[in-house]
Amino acid sequence: TAKSPTSVASVSMASLSEQVGSLSVEDENCVSKVVPDRIYSIACHPSSSSLIVCAGDKQGHVGLWNVDSRGEDEHNDTDGVHLFKPHSRVVTHLEWNRCGNSLISASYDGSVRLFDLESQKFQEIFATYDDSSEFKTKLGYGVDNGYRYWTQYFCLDHRSADGKCLFLSTSEGTAMHVDLRSKGQLTFHQKLSEKKINSLSLHSDGNILASAGLDGAVKLWDIRKFKSSKHASKFATGCKPIATQQSGGKSINSAFFSASGKSIVSTTQNNYLDLTDDMHKQSGNVKATKKVRHDNHTGRWLSTFMAQWHPTLSNEDLFVVGCMRRPRTMELYNGQGSLLRGIHGEQLTAVCSRCCFHPSEGRLILVGGNSSGRVTVAR
Repeated sequence: TAKSPTSVASVSMASLSEQVGSLSVEDENCVSKVVPDRIYSIACHPSSSSLIVCAGDKQGHVGLWNVDSRGEDEHNDTDGVHLFKPHSRVVTHLEWNRCGNSLISASYDGSVRLFDLESQKFQEIFATYDDSSEFKTKLGYGVDNGYRYWTQYFCLDHRSADGKCLFLSTSEGTAMHVDLRSKGQLTFHQKLSEKKINSLSLHSDGNILASAGLDGAVKLWDIRKFKSSKHASKFATGCKPIATQQSGGKSINSAFFSASGKSIVSTTQNNYLDLTDDMHKQSGNVKATKKVRHDNHTGRWLSTFMAQWHPTLSNEDLFVVGCMRRPRTMELYNGQGSLLRGIHGEQLTAVCSRCCFHPSEGRLILVGGNSSGRVTVAR
C-alpha cells in the first residue's frame, strides 16, 4: 500500500521534550540508498509540506530523496531518489538557499554549482582555475596553484537571501567571499591559516566569521577588516583573529555558530565537543565553556563527525552529531552540552557520520548519512 505523505510541519506542535522522546528510526521507509558512495555532505530542503533530503558523496554524486513518495507510483522503482553527478570529486557541502528553489554544492574539484529545482539541472556558478590563458576571463582565474590545492568547504552568506554570496575555504588556509550578483567579484581572498580550513561559519550578526581546521584552533574574524581582493590569485595576509580557542594541538573537524548566535560548537580530533558561549564577544585566547567527551576518531573509511546545530529553532539551541558506539546512534544535545537522547533503532545499522536537522521549527526531524550512501531519517 502506498504510504500517504506526511507533512513536515505538525498542526499542533508538541513540546520539544515530547518530540525528542518520540523520534524513531524503526520504520523501514525511513532509510534509503541515496548516493552510490560514502556520504560527505547532507541537507534538507526547507519545504514545510514535503520532506526532501539530499546527500553528496565521495565520487561527486548528489542524490535527492523525496522521502514520502516511496510506493506512490508502482511503475517507479527509484524509491523517490533522483541521482545526479555534477562534480568529479568529493561533494564537501550542500546548502539550500532560503526560499528553497536552489541547492548549492561545492567540491574538491574546485567548482561550486547551483541546482535549479524547476529545471532540475546543475550549472557552474564559480570555480577556481590555474593561470592558463584560456581561463583569464573567469572569476577564479589564477586561484588554483597546484595539486595540493583544493576547495574544502563553503557556507552561504545569509545576508544574501537568494544564495548569490558565499564564503569558501581552501586546503591552503585561505578563505574567499564570492559575490555572484551583477558581474561577480571576489570581495576578499584572505590567508587565515597555514593549514587546511575544514569549516567556515558566519555569525548571525553578519560580521564575525569562524574558521577551524588542521591548525587546531577555532578563530573568529571581523570580516569588515579584510582587505578587498583586486586580483583573485593574490590573497591578503596580516589580519589577526579577534579571538582564538585552541584544541590541544589536534585538528578540528568543524566549528559552527548556533542559530541564536549565542554558542559555537567545535568537533575536535582531541575527542571533545567544545561548547563556547558568547565567543564573538570575547578577545584573545578563549576557553571552552563546556567540554563534552566524545569519540571523534572515525578512521579512514568513515567521514568525520561534524556536530550541526538546528538552523532555525528559536526557543532552544540543539545540535546533532553521529557517534561510534553501538547500537549505531545519532546523538541529540541541547545548547548546554547535555545529551538529550541517543537515537537508535532497527533501521539505523551503520555509523551516521554526517547529520543535520530539517529547518522547520514545527516538527523535529533528524537526518544522518553513512559510508555506504544510505540516509536514515528520524522523526
